[in-house]
Amino acid sequence: MTAIKSISSKPVNQKTFWLLLFFAVISLLLGEMPLFNTILAPLNQFETIVHELGHAFACLMTGGSVSGLSIVSDGAGHGGLTFCHGGNPFIYGQTGYLGEAFFGGALILLARFPTCSRALLCFLGTSIALCSFYFMPGVIFSQWQWQQGLGSLAWGLSMAAGFFYAGKKLSDKQAYLLLLFVAVQSTLNSLSGMWTLLLQSFGFFPGTWSDATNMQQLTGIPSFIWGFFWSLASLAVLGGTFFLTYKLDQRKQRRLDL
Repeated sequence: MTAIKSISSKPVNQKTFWLLLFFAVISLLLGEMPLFNTILAPLNQFETIVHELGHAFACLMTGGSVSGLSIVSDGAGHGGLTFCHGGNPFIYGQTGYLGEAFFGGALILLARFPTCSRALLCFLGTSIALCSFYFMPGVIFSQWQWQQGLGSLAWGLSMAAGFFYAGKKLSDKQAYLLLLFVAVQSTLNSLSGMWTLLLQSFGFFPGTWSDATNMQQLTGIPSFIWGFFWSLASLAVLGGTFFLTYKLDQRKQRRLDL
């Protein structure tokens, strides 16, 4: 009976917090190993689609339109591109990196509910499939980026199938662990992307452009300031999420002890 109760519809106790720390430490220690990076390639692509969808949805919500979206490198240092028209570029120009951070934080909080993990994995799979079919064909029919479009659609549908299959076939506990690992990787990848962005803003990758350089052209504020601001915001979201998870788990543990 104890094993069954530990995977209830309510949030688990401090095990969630320590698992978060364990996954974070393992990812940081192994993050630079080529084999580990190869294994985590699907999760890196997942983070790219979260980033680009952050731009896309913000553009749509501010009255613009999106003619295409890719999550495959174009060979010019861009892991993905979103082709926005109209809308408010001041808003959607920032929702790539900030969207990654908030998404990772939300996923960590949702992962505290083990029996919801399978449904959440299925939801992620379905959402990625719908977004892939909606946004990516525009790039496929582009004269210059049809290869990126096809590759992006293939990645998107593969990720969608993987999440949906996991949600259907894994046990509640296995789905909970997978979702928690994905959540940690999302937040860590967001911070890693910020570091690359800061280096790029300081001129370490000449000839490339980024969200920060776009914001510099739009506002006149130097790109490194945007990179620094987004980095601080991401750290605040990550730290706040870990703190909130720890506090909520402590409160749950106290109730169990009573």
